[in-house]
Amino acid sequence: MFGSRIASAYLVGAAMCWGLGTVLSKYALGDIEAASLLPLQLTCSVLLLGASLLVTRSSLRGIQRSPQVAALGVLNPGIAYALGLIALAHIDASVSVIIWATEPVVIVVLAFALLHERLPLWSVACLAAAMAGVALIVGTPSPGNATIGVVLTFASVFACALYSVLLRRMNLTDGTLPVVFLQQASALGFAVVVLLVASGLSFDVGDASTLQGISAVLSGFLYYGVAFLLFVSGLRRTSASRAGMSLTLIPVFGLFFSAMLLGESIGSKQFLGSVVVIGSMCLLAMREARGSRTSGPDVRIDAESRK
Repeated sequence: MFGSRIASAYLVGAAMCWGLGTVLSKYALGDIEAASLLPLQLTCSVLLLGASLLVTRSSLRGIQRSPQVAALGVLNPGIAYALGLIALAHIDASVSVIIWATEPVVIVVLAFALLHERLPLWSVACLAAAMAGVALIVGTPSPGNATIGVVLTFASVFACALYSVLLRRMNLTDGTLPVVFLQQASALGFAVVVLLVASGLSFDVGDASTLQGISAVLSGFLYYGVAFLLFVSGLRRTSASRAGMSLTLIPVFGLFFSAMLLGESIGSKQFLGSVVVIGSMCLLAMREARGSRTSGPDVRIDAESRK
């Protein structure tokens, strides 16, 4: 039960960081080109994680299957978020949000196909309710649905979902911090190559204000550094399907921080959707805790969770 609660805390924290990071990124994109923002954010993330490695005296040596771990970093956040940013140039943000809302379902499907994970009926009901709540939050998309943007966004969602499932299948026992640092460094290398091809390695920050620059740096720390660290920590303590379901909380946190930091209004449907999502995740957590009490200790906790 304790392991289940720790996993839930990590996953909720990751969703909160992604929600806040999305709002900060949206503000930073006002005057910073997307091709420059991605490597800037990843640089901030790598610096944060690198400093954490030094403070904790963690080592990158001996990471199991380090080439595969690095390749997963290129996949996500490298390729996944590069595709997502390119797609945003062709479709409205509202369309993108709705497509990204399908990620938990894609993770559940891939986890069933590749890991043979099966969700109990009550978990499926919680996921369905949460997705209904997400639909209320994002509302009806505007007409900006260019085919290329839609296809690239779906490809980005698929890459993120595949990352979660493949990382869970690797069942790593290495420290989470070195693993995430290696992945983020690999993603940064990929982002620099993309920037080199797109704009000749020219970082265009336009007329970005001080606040936009701070937003870009903070979003890098939160969206890529802290969020991935928390998500990977939670993913290693639970199933890929359960971890994917926690992603339905991202629009809730995004909505809250948009209202708090950007002054965006919250409509009645969005408020109701947030209540439905939060209620579904709370019900899921309570059911899992009850199941842990009746079935004994959580056998899914790996070596990392005992450190």
